Amino acid sequence: MRTNLLLFLSGAMLLQISCVNMERSHESGYAQASTKSTESGWKKVAKSEDYHRKEEAPPADAKIRLKQLENKVDGRRELEQYSKALPWFKDDAEKIQFLELDGYEPRQQWLSSQDFVARAKKVATQMQDIVEAQDIALGMPENLVKKSWGEPAEVEVSGSPAFHNQRWRYHKFVSSSDGYKSERKTVYFESGKVVGWETE
Repeated sequence: MRTNLLLFLSGAMLLQISCVNMERSHESGYAQASTKSTESGWKKVAKSEDYHRKEEAPPADAKIRLKQLENKVDGRRELEQYSKALPWFKDDAEKIQFLELDGYEPRQQWLSSQDFVARAKKVATQMQDIVEAQDIALGMPENLVKKSWGEPAEVEVSGSPAFHNQRWRYHKFVSSSDGYKSERKTVYFESGKVVGWETE
């Protein structure tokens, strides 16, 4: 029992150490010359250490309130409006502020006042180097992941597709010292933005 506990604690500490600086991992993407790689290709670590995810979690009551408001989004036009804006919200508080407005027009005015079009352009500009390196980063929207890695081989959706909570799977052959080997990557999205990935 004690040995199992020690193994668990050491694994948890390794996971915590590996997740300290998660803005971008050179071992995470499909980049070639511009990224650091080991001699045999991508660095392979244990699955628990290979999963990259932000540690911050919003308060539970904010999550509950957001879910209540999302469930009240009524009508195709309102759902499309929210779905298109999702990747550009700064946080759950902003989503709640938006959804508490009554109807399509007030929400559209709010989006304009917050300059959501400029937000999308700013993110694309900030992540241009990452996309050119064929890599991904936390917070990257779906459209930039597609520009960087192409269309996924598989897409799994959690809940309503309009809320962009998805898991994308990529399959690729990469060169190694033993020839070509199959590599599988899974990218996790919440609200249309990358929240984590893992390599199998």
